[in-house]
Amino acid sequence: MEFENKTLSGAFKVHFHKPPSMSFQDNIITTGKEKTQQMKAFLEEMQVQMALGKAEAKDAFEREQKNFKKFINHQMTEMKKLEKVSEEHVSELSQKFNNLEALITQEIPHSKRKFDTMKKNTLQAIYELEFQIKTTFGDVDVDLQKRLDEFKVKLDGYRIQLALSNFDDEAVLVNRKEELQKAIDDIQAKMNEEEESKGKVENFVEEITESFDHMKKAFSELFS
Repeated sequence: MEFENKTLSGAFKVHFHKPPSMSFQDNIITTGKEKTQQMKAFLEEMQVQMALGKAEAKDAFEREQKNFKKFINHQMTEMKKLEKVSEEHVSELSQKFNNLEALITQEIPHSKRKFDTMKKNTLQAIYELEFQIKTTFGDVDVDLQKRLDEFKVKLDGYRIQLALSNFDDEAVLVNRKEELQKAIDDIQAKMNEEEESKGKVENFVEEITESFDHMKKAFSELFS
């Protein structure tokens, strides 16, 4: 199914369709690559957060919220223009978009606990929107999915910033950041080695996931 649509940058064609059937191996490769990209993005976001001060990070996240709000408002407006979408689906999509917009319009909490609640609710709203779009069109447009995934990473990244800002002892904070940076460097190096070796995707993803999970346990105070 194909519809003409527009973004802020001009006209383009959006393909809303069910993906072609894939073999089990193809599915593993696709899923593995997606998971690897998500981990890469999160590692990079952690490095950004460690380099920012508390006030800078808050300002950056607020800008991200505003930009994301503009983006989803534009997407909602454009989807409403699609003539082949039933009124029922338009109503359901509008509700999901509105729910997400309400959450990202809220003031950013200062505490980890309150932010965790906001993050949980926002992620749930994103997942429900993704599900509704798939129900309506068969799949989520690539550009839209990319933008949604990017905001998920921003939520995770800012949670790290809030956790780092809880350290009262500057020396302890500096040491913890150095330890975290080393863990990030190790995982990124392993990713580069595995990609260059061109080994089996499923083995590669499993090894990287184990390293990632080990890092999260070692720095459990930073992760929700």
